[in-house]
Amino acid sequence: MGLTLSITSVFPGLAQTAIDETILVANDPNSRINLRSQPSVNSASLGYSLPGDQVSLLDFNKGSGGQPRVPWIKVKFAKSGAIGWIRGDFVKTDITILTANDPNSRINLRKGPSIASDSLGYGLVGDRIKVLAFPARSPSCTVCGQGWEYVTMSNRTGSSRTPWIKVQFLESQAIGWIRGDFVVVPLTYC
Repeated sequence: MGLTLSITSVFPGLAQTAIDETILVANDPNSRINLRSQPSVNSASLGYSLPGDQVSLLDFNKGSGGQPRVPWIKVKFAKSGAIGWIRGDFVKTDITILTANDPNSRINLRKGPSIASDSLGYGLVGDRIKVLAFPARSPSCTVCGQGWEYVTMSNRTGSSRTPWIKVQFLESQAIGWIRGDFVVVPLTYC
């Protein structure tokens, strides 16, 4: 387990720039959504929020433990100014980050949803992206409830089924396709 240190943890008074503005969501409109001090269900609760509360997105963190595909999102509340971490499945957004087991990975951006497609460049772990589209939906998928189309890929050990996601990098504005296993999917997008 590595230590992650951000500039705001060293200088807590430093203002953070909002990545996007959105609202909190939940299946039950009466839900209390925990605001945490760190991106973990084991961290201290700073209070709670309700579905419909307006927030600014400040940062993203890859999920861990039993839910590695559920990102944590650092938010700032529009009304109170409170700042903390909320599980990504309670934040309505199409903005997320790239991830990989190796933090030094270069993640190929492809012209089409295939490893045979031309490379347009690459992204790095932690790069912020906007999810633009999936190739299609399939009711048989269990990853995010409503389904993705899976593109079959060949590798040395046989075939694997991996979703492809069309993305746009927030910084460079580059658009292309990335294998879904490198994208922390915002579950409210699915």
